[in-house]
Amino acid sequence: MKKCTKCGIEKPLTEFHKDKNKKDGHRSHCKSCIKKYYAENKEKRAKYYAENKEKRAKWRAENKEKIAKSKAKWRAENKEKIAKYGAKFRAENPEKLAKRKAKYYAENKEEVAKSNAKNRAKKKSEQPNCIYQIKNLENNKVYIGETTRGEVRWKEHLRDLRGNRHPNKLLQEDFDKYGEEAFEWTILKEFDDEDKNTLLLEEARTIQQFITEGVELYNLMLTIDQLRMLTENK
Repeated sequence: MKKCTKCGIEKPLTEFHKDKNKKDGHRSHCKSCIKKYYAENKEKRAKYYAENKEKRAKWRAENKEKIAKSKAKWRAENKEKIAKYGAKFRAENPEKLAKRKAKYYAENKEEVAKSNAKNRAKKKSEQPNCIYQIKNLENNKVYIGETTRGEVRWKEHLRDLRGNRHPNKLLQEDFDKYGEEAFEWTILKEFDDEDKNTLLLEEARTIQQFITEGVELYNLMLTIDQLRMLTENK
């Protein structure tokens, strides 16, 4: 407990802001008194800030590193508090945030477009060229595919399955029956070469191998080009 030197009321330490320069680590005035002071002196404080704008800007410029370290330390010590406040603010102000976001996009169209293009290129470069499988964990049935975009392709499958418009009807039926959590996406083999024919050939070989091993597949048939590739590359 601590007695506020402003209102004279004894309160729990949680009602006082922290201050490392004080013996008990907390300020002398309670949060309520400080809040009241700010409310009563709003115009006075605004006037002070306006009259000392250049002086304060100069101080910030001279103490950039000190300010940055102090902010970084505070953020590190208050991660949960910041996260909770952010979540609460987003939940209570969806319209305000939407307007702010729309305004920013409208005023920074070129920068946003460049940033989005850069992020897309980065994501693509981080995704492997691969042969992948989508496995139904309930009945062990498998879908084999190939892609130059790694996990991005899996997200496209999920989008179509959730929207009930996946071209593979058998996969769609089981997705509707067992639910999304029953399906697992994994990479079977990665390739440095981005050549599409290489991927199509390896996809056909993998399908043939799974059929030979008795694995039940969602893939109903190979394309004419894949059949030709298999014949030419026996």
